[in-house]
Amino acid sequence: MSRLIFFVLVVTLQVCLTSSSPLPTSAPDNAGLLERAKQVYRDTKAKVLNLGGIVAGFAGMYYEDHLKPVTDSYMEWAKDHASSLWERVKSRVPTFRSSQDQ
Repeated sequence: MSRLIFFVLVVTLQVCLTSSSPLPTSAPDNAGLLERAKQVYRDTKAKVLNLGGIVAGFAGMYYEDHLKPVTDSYMEWAKDHASSLWERVKSRVPTFRSSQDQ
């Protein structure tokens, strides 16, 4: 029961507050507000793009300094094993074909 009373009280307060303060109807103030909002949006967008460039640079530097030295050895190992496997496959394919022909 107390939740219902609380809900009714909140709704009543919202209705009273919205009806007691009418919205401004002057067009010049709204136009100036719109221009300020556009400028704030442009400034925020520029800051975010600048920050994105800084973060990308930091991530690239971190990769070059910390991750690349560790992963390079694993990549070389994988390349070596893949090439040796390919060499073994190429060396056996001609013998496999010649044994099937006979």
